[in-house]
Amino acid sequence: MLEKRSLTCGVIDLVPNPATAGKADASNLPAMNGELAQYFALATHGSAWLQESGGRTAPALDQSNSTFQFARTVTFAEVPGTGTWLKKLAARGVDRIWLAAPGQPSNGGKALEAHVAAAFAGGLQAGLLTTGPKGNQLWRASWKAGDPAAADRRVWDIDYHCDEVTFTPDPFRIPVADAKGALDSALEAVAQFSQLYELRPWDSVFAKARALLGADTFEDLYHQDLFPEGRYDLASRQLAAAAQSSWVFGGMGSWNDLGFADAEIHTEYERLSRELFAAVTQGCIAAANVPLTGEETRPKHRSWLRRRLSGG
Repeated sequence: MLEKRSLTCGVIDLVPNPATAGKADASNLPAMNGELAQYFALATHGSAWLQESGGRTAPALDQSNSTFQFARTVTFAEVPGTGTWLKKLAARGVDRIWLAAPGQPSNGGKALEAHVAAAFAGGLQAGLLTTGPKGNQLWRASWKAGDPAAADRRVWDIDYHCDEVTFTPDPFRIPVADAKGALDSALEAVAQFSQLYELRPWDSVFAKARALLGADTFEDLYHQDLFPEGRYDLASRQLAAAAQSSWVFGGMGSWNDLGFADAEIHTEYERLSRELFAAVTQGCIAAANVPLTGEETRPKHRSWLRRRLSGG
């Protein structure tokens, strides 16, 4: 009934992302897409520093954070390093860095599902929205393999570029409770599917991820430093931990690589995969963008991710 298949990557010009290579397989710790993890860390660490930057050195995440461990160089509109970039943002009056998913992936009309495209460098439609009195900017990263044979595995040259935008962060202010509920439901459904068709070890992967929504400690996570020390509440950390552990959207050997001879079963598998991907992405956005101490809380709006989950 169950058959393996290889991803057909010829439909889109992407290259495998070694930031998750060898980790998306269920036999290892699940690792969030490398680009998404880096966006997440920049949003949380950067926002915390911007809020209390007086006298404190800007964090050099490119030198110390696990989400940059495979980066050879990192520039932000030709500005080298995260610390220098954050100082420039502060000088511009930027008040927050938001994890953003500004639109549904289109892949230029190519027929590659979002959860499949996310396994490849450049395949994830996400970014960082910086906000402030001088206007909002959307930052997106371009990853290029500068030294594929690097002994230290620092393969990637990462260049962040920005565009002036008019949209606000309101679509990305997702209540953590809502996102936790959506992820819990998606994980329950995909775990039941895995149990029904004896998809080992995916049933246990999803069960463990679901348990993290109520956990107090997170020792088994691949990225232990997505949040700055002492900042962000437990609910946000639970949600991010569950989302990170639910990232099964890799290449060969991952959840994405499953296939079924029965068309109805395969259709159900694809639907559940899409819903899980939407819930995981929504969870990351909600966890990274919680109101910080002293920050104004504004009405939340339904993002395209939430509409996608609800079918609206």
